[in-house]
Amino acid sequence: MSKLVSIIILNWNGMGFTKPCIQSIKENTKHKSYEIIVVDNGSEQEEIRELQKMKKQGLINRLILNKENKGFSGANNQGMKIAKGDYFLLLNNDTVVKPNWLQGLMEVVQSDERIGILQPDLPESLDEKQEYCGGYIDGRGTARLTEKEPGAFFQELEQAAGAAFLIKKSVFESIGFFDEGFNPIYFEESDYCARARKAGFRVGCTQKSRVIHLVSKCTTGQTSRWQYVTVNKNRIRYMLLHFGKKGLAKASFWEALRFLKSIPALKAHWLLAAYWINLRNLREILGKRASYAKGNFLVSND
Repeated sequence: MSKLVSIIILNWNGMGFTKPCIQSIKENTKHKSYEIIVVDNGSEQEEIRELQKMKKQGLINRLILNKENKGFSGANNQGMKIAKGDYFLLLNNDTVVKPNWLQGLMEVVQSDERIGILQPDLPESLDEKQEYCGGYIDGRGTARLTEKEPGAFFQELEQAAGAAFLIKKSVFESIGFFDEGFNPIYFEESDYCARARKAGFRVGCTQKSRVIHLVSKCTTGQTSRWQYVTVNKNRIRYMLLHFGKKGLAKASFWEALRFLKSIPALKAHWLLAAYWINLRNLREILGKRASYAKGNFLVSND
């Protein structure tokens, strides 16, 4: 019997992407045991009406309508909370899936019970020969890309790309939800993969499945200040949660240099804002860090 896959798609005023994405799923999915859950993050009424119409047509199985934008973590957590599948597949709305994409993912993830998180080959639309997949966090807390192994059945990664992110339910049962402290976006999948790996699961990508990422730039319209502060506050949160004592000591040196460089760039006050947010949340962060040190990686969604 085929395992049920819950495909969770977020929408925020992006029906120009969401409709083709769902249509590509309907046309190119040989693995028929799946449900589509759409979580709308406070879109305009016209988009909401279109989503409700698609649900009536059977193109969407379940629909969550938020009055406000819950961010990547918050909205995906809502989807996972109601998902019925044996696997959860978080899929950006700015993607188009290729033939047998889901069948390929299932073939690989079921080949080894230790594989807990898996991403497909995920080239951008203008570069289908993209040389990278997933990535890692370096000693400065900066996200880096990993070179792709052409033709790989399974390639081990430190973190998979959140644009197409298959999660085995046993992972969810072990580590729970996304940490909404990373809202609205950035580093949430890094944290989730780190917790999964620490819990004993393997993370990776495969060339057996292919999804084109159209890159809608979901942060379009946000100020450079907003993006700078958000990236840095989540980067620092990740380091505080997952770096060891030696790693944090080394990172503090690079952080001092980063701050000095931010002064002539007139961004020191933005970086200070990122520090201040983490300082305000330090008790919660240290509580999670202590819990992780004891081998408990579960994040609840009360």
